[in-house]
Amino acid sequence: MAVEEAGPARPRHRADAWAARLLTFSAGAVNALGFLALGGVFTSVVTANSALTGVALGGAETTLGVRAALAVLCYVLGAAAGSWTAARAHRGGRSRPAGFLLLELLLLWSVAGWWLAADGGPDAGQGTAVLGALAAAMGCQNAGVRLTMGDRAPTAYLTGLLTGAVAEAVTARRVHWQALGNTTLLILGATTATLLERSLHDAAPLLPALLVTAAWATVRAAPRPGNAARPSAPHPPPA
Repeated sequence: MAVEEAGPARPRHRADAWAARLLTFSAGAVNALGFLALGGVFTSVVTANSALTGVALGGAETTLGVRAALAVLCYVLGAAAGSWTAARAHRGGRSRPAGFLLLELLLLWSVAGWWLAADGGPDAGQGTAVLGALAAAMGCQNAGVRLTMGDRAPTAYLTGLLTGAVAEAVTARRVHWQALGNTTLLILGATTATLLERSLHDAAPLLPALLVTAAWATVRAAPRPGNAARPSAPHPPPA
């Protein structure tokens, strides 16, 4: 008899939902850190960074534009790596959706260690490298979430989700609670990172690293259809 997916499906979806909340909170923290401590550039807002790149090409705010262009490039590279990792994890009939988070964790914990080693004050060159690593981590996260959890769980690009929520409220008179919740979590993540950056500057990068670690552990512990135990073959009847 085939194993039904109904058993692990519910806890799996619940784990994905909690992981998405943790990742959204972390994305707010990472973007706040990039803006406050790494030259006024966001790490996952490609629209804004692309516009800043255009401003630099127009002859204004050259330094800021160069940082923004670097953030876009590293975001793209991170998204490519996250997509490859997430897609590869599903080959062979087994689902390992937490794999892309390990790649993101490598980047975030490297930044945290680098930050602590520099006493929370990386110089210009180091700050540029840290910005690139954080942007790559956000690209990895967004691409991996899109492939493993679907469009239902965006964690850092909320413009489309919020626009859809407004349209739904106007046309269907229905409140899109997920959009409101994700936006609130992103704001709270940025708020927490800002307070931490002001009070414990050296430890600020630890917040997103710990949050993504918790998200990885949450997803990793959830049962998956490909990893579900297969029933043993029935014993042959006695002769």
